[in-house]
Amino acid sequence: MASVSINNTFKRYPRSMTGWSAFRRLWELFQPPRQLAHVSDVHLADSRYLWALRGVDLSIDRGEVVGLVGPNGSGKSTLLKLVAGITLPTTGEVTAAGRVGTLIEIGAGFHPEMTGRENVFLNGAILGLSRREIYEHFDQIVAFAELEPFIDLPVKKYSSGMYVRLGFSVATMVPPDVLLVDEILGVGDLAFQRKSIARMRELKHSDTTILFVSHNMDAVRHFCTRGVFLLDGRVAFDGPTDGAIEHYYRHTDCKPAAFWPSRDDSFSTAAARAEITRVELVDAAGQPLESLTPGEPCRLRIEIQPRDTLPAAHVAVAIYDTDGTLLSNFTTRGDGVSLGPLAAPRELSVAFPHGLPLARGTCRISVSVLDGDCLETYAAREGAVQLPVRVIQAESGWAHIAREWQCHEQ
Repeated sequence: MASVSINNTFKRYPRSMTGWSAFRRLWELFQPPRQLAHVSDVHLADSRYLWALRGVDLSIDRGEVVGLVGPNGSGKSTLLKLVAGITLPTTGEVTAAGRVGTLIEIGAGFHPEMTGRENVFLNGAILGLSRREIYEHFDQIVAFAELEPFIDLPVKKYSSGMYVRLGFSVATMVPPDVLLVDEILGVGDLAFQRKSIARMRELKHSDTTILFVSHNMDAVRHFCTRGVFLLDGRVAFDGPTDGAIEHYYRHTDCKPAAFWPSRDDSFSTAAARAEITRVELVDAAGQPLESLTPGEPCRLRIEIQPRDTLPAAHVAVAIYDTDGTLLSNFTTRGDGVSLGPLAAPRELSVAFPHGLPLARGTCRISVSVLDGDCLETYAAREGAVQLPVRVIQAESGWAHIAREWQCHEQ
């Protein structure tokens, strides 16, 4: 029997109550979510509603750790709220076997005027713990949260980190049958994050079913046994964790980022004293690359057309990752390479014998032509090269480090 079962589930929210009477808004506020017998294309096309989930089907066995990944607004948090019973589906069926522990929002279930001690009992009751269970584990809960000096203070005086520590401790000290975690582990200091991850590993080995929502793909890869990629309220992928992560990266990389100009944008073409006519990344045989393989030797080829004689010039290359983080920025001047006077078209190249240092995502390269002191820009091509990185499944993280292993008997 499945620990969590989600069958053909849809969930909608009204986009706005503008124009509704005060009485109708008050009436809607106290009504349970309106359920439909079935959802048709007419319902989905109704612009008055936002459909957070659109026909989700999932079956999760006991002890599985499922990572729910996807862009913001894909329905991950809504799905957790349905499993927790916080809200009801518009249509479909959602069931969870046993007691459900939730870590969805900071301080959810806490009353700010009550003390930490009182909120332990209140939150424990909300999570389905008996008064006896809370009494038996109270000292452990407080010790794990490291809140002994503050347990009798009103929680409105707690910091956000103290909120999280107490909420996490209550939700996990008595192992639930199903645990829902939504980005909660990214809050708090480093010591707490390490302690909470260790606690999650204990729950993982105690047959607790865990639904884990996070944008930290390394955490998803190392912690989860299965991955589900949600997109626009639908399950776009359900299978191995690496597959879900690749769908996430592929979707993220195909969306244009605001900080990346188009490939044809050049520096101040009217005033530029030179033009970068061609930039391409080629393999060892000189063939243009369509994707990068970590560790594969490659070469960046650049062609420059001066518009007048430049007494001295240098070339600068900047390499960025998917998020626009600068990985490396180097110049011919810094590397001790002289181009001499630039009066005619010039082709130059720079080789990367061990490839470029990205393990996943997209590599973007910008090229500039500078004056002799590297202060004035003669020409620039932002994002001149944009190539996806072919993922090596055995690696995790963003960087690829060239390496050679040796093993000797002693």
